[in-house]
Amino acid sequence: MKTFCAIVLTLGLLASLGLAQPSITQISNAASASLSVPSTTAGVWQTLPNGNIAQGSFFSIYGTGLAADSATCGALVSGSPCIWPPSYPLPTALNGTQVSVTVSGTTVQAYVEFAAQFNNLSPPLAQVNAVLPSNTPVGTGTLTLTYSSQSTTVPITVVASSFGTFAFNAAGSGPGIIMNSKYSAFTPFHTATPGETVILWGTGLGPADPSTEQSAPPAVINLCGSGKTCPVTVWVGNQKGTVSFAGRSGYTAIDQINFTVPPGTQGCYVSVAVETTNGSSQVTSNFTSMAVDPNGAACQDADGINYGDISAAVTANKKASVGVISLLSNYLDIVGLALWDNDTVNGEIGTFTTAQLDAFQGFTLSPSVNNCTVSQFEGFPPPKDPILPGVTYLDAGAALSIKGASGTQPVPMNTDGEGYGNLVGGAYITCPASNPGCPNLLGGSGEPAFYLDSNTNIIATTYTVSGTGGSQVGAFSGPITVSSSAASFVWSNKSSVTAAPIPRSTPLTITWTGGDPNGYVDITAIASTVVGLLPAANTPGVLVECLVPSVPNSFSIPTFVLQAMPPSANNSLLAGEILVGPASGGVPITPTPSGLDAAYLFYHFINGQTVAWQ
Repeated sequence: MKTFCAIVLTLGLLASLGLAQPSITQISNAASASLSVPSTTAGVWQTLPNGNIAQGSFFSIYGTGLAADSATCGALVSGSPCIWPPSYPLPTALNGTQVSVTVSGTTVQAYVEFAAQFNNLSPPLAQVNAVLPSNTPVGTGTLTLTYSSQSTTVPITVVASSFGTFAFNAAGSGPGIIMNSKYSAFTPFHTATPGETVILWGTGLGPADPSTEQSAPPAVINLCGSGKTCPVTVWVGNQKGTVSFAGRSGYTAIDQINFTVPPGTQGCYVSVAVETTNGSSQVTSNFTSMAVDPNGAACQDADGINYGDISAAVTANKKASVGVISLLSNYLDIVGLALWDNDTVNGEIGTFTTAQLDAFQGFTLSPSVNNCTVSQFEGFPPPKDPILPGVTYLDAGAALSIKGASGTQPVPMNTDGEGYGNLVGGAYITCPASNPGCPNLLGGSGEPAFYLDSNTNIIATTYTVSGTGGSQVGAFSGPITVSSSAASFVWSNKSSVTAAPIPRSTPLTITWTGGDPNGYVDITAIASTVVGLLPAANTPGVLVECLVPSVPNSFSIPTFVLQAMPPSANNSLLAGEILVGPASGGVPITPTPSGLDAAYLFYHFINGQTVAWQ
């Protein structure tokens, strides 16, 4: 259990990298980082489906001016002024910060677990972690935070259950804190096996007996004990894991779920989601992932990424140097407004530490095959993997290049030195003839009309990505082929799917013709809480990505995935999108460039349009 305690403490400190008179900019489940943020309309907040706060759960508050500067908090370890002391009764004030919640005329004081302002960040950010008492009434009310005799009040909705799974990256995404029976966390190099009973950690399953929250240690409560109908479902990929325990652990507000990994499960980023009952409705948690291998070996995905390629380097050096180059084509019909078409090539070439690999969301920007993942974002998608800013990027030369049927395009090093990237074809926004005055929403001009596709038609060809080499990575040249069968891909039920608002209460079936029989299909769905034309920088949204085999030419997005998405506002053209298209597996670059332990190429070519979600 010491391992788990250390992880929880670390999560509290790392999560402070999310975000005077106190000003609150976000409230969320402390594990899932589920978004509830103020909108541009005063007094109105925008909240994702799992963004409400459960009775008896840990929750986080972000903003500025919420607590004392971290410099006054000592070493930020247990017992310092900003950290909840390991003793009972639990404090309702910490380092000058108090939090209360009022619902239906009843006010309760939250137990404050962590409170600090980080003035060393730009811009300065503050975080408060607290426990919402189990006897807080359910319903819509207000949260009041007081620091140094100054207060601010914001809306909050309290529910009986809204679960969040802790993740290695402290942002509620990517690999989850899921352990074996000896409390050792699974990683790409230490994998679960099908049939194994594992332990998932999170918060927000539901209330406990209020008297137990102030005991030491709190009582263990099993919601799924003998004779009970378990109100918890764990989805592992698209299968249900058998739940043997779900309830409060021996730690205040910390829940544990024991479940069995379903048969046939395999991959480095097998999605894991928890569905709970909240009154008459179901609530889907954040999506994390776990690594599963039938032999307990270093994980590998069917799409070609094998962590066995770098396991020797990681064992010897606690790090590995990897290069991954992606060819991405996106074509979106913003119905009635504009066409967004762009072809990009991006190169992530860097050294990943063991800890970064444990928290990483994957080299190919997608989950394991036959899985769907859900990621939250603010403003415009896609969300960036939180661990990438910490990766040590490597010099492979001033620029890479890509050669294809339409000629050669440069892919220069990014101006910040973090990898390589370029818009090699298309444009950010193209005004159709029916709307010649549409705004250039995202900027950019003067690019070639198309490169990876030709007016939404995929080009069957072989692309070659090359690098002349730099001070840390040697020269290389790697081909990737788009076969004629892949180029023949057509989303066959597009018109029927996109014709009317799409219900989120039943599975959504996508069908297609063509496609590489040995390849894959990327199905990307986006839902945003945007109202009006454009989202604000903090507008919450959800990106769903499913990666499935090209054969048998259809896939149904499960209901529990769709319910993690917000419904569309009636007057927004950008509230929903679906894009579908062929995707390759990871193709190794051989020989491996000097300075790297592994290198891969892959492509995703997706085409779609805006939609409305019911």
